[in-house]
Amino acid sequence: MMPEVLFRHPDGDGSVTVAGARLIVVNGVEDATASVSIGPAGLRALAEKLREIADRMEASK
Repeated sequence: MMPEVLFRHPDGDGSVTVAGARLIVVNGVEDATASVSIGPAGLRALAEKLREIADRMEASK
């Protein structure tokens, strides 16, 4: 699987990328990178949680 950028901060300050079974988060402001192992089930669970958080954030506006 080729690396795929899932999200890139509009100002270029960071990104979230998936590469194989790794989820890689880069924080350009703090010059930090973190990665975790994640498979298909984990990606689906993460997507569900992110959707729930986005819905709550939107509702609290």
